[in-house]
Amino acid sequence: MALRYTDAICWDPSSADDALWAQLHEHFSDPELVELGSFVGYIAGGQRWVKTLDIANGEFLADTTVGLSPQAAAEVEQRLATVGDGSQPDDGERQR
Repeated sequence: MALRYTDAICWDPSSADDALWAQLHEHFSDPELVELGSFVGYIAGGQRWVKTLDIANGEFLADTTVGLSPQAAAEVEQRLATVGDGSQPDDGERQR
């Protein structure tokens, strides 16, 4: 149901008819629907904005640890230290 709601928000608002709302209310409360809908809108809007800036995945703030858990930050810092020492990046990393 959450995916149908997401689809309505992002691609086809007219699909949010009475039947969809009735089904959504079988699984979610009004506050949950507001929270889910606002989060979907925030993420979808952000992705569209990034696309207008022509920023590819991983290009912006790719070498920072902003917003990461301590474990993920340590992994990024280790990866950056390896790349920074002149060694070749892993296959999954983009060369800059």
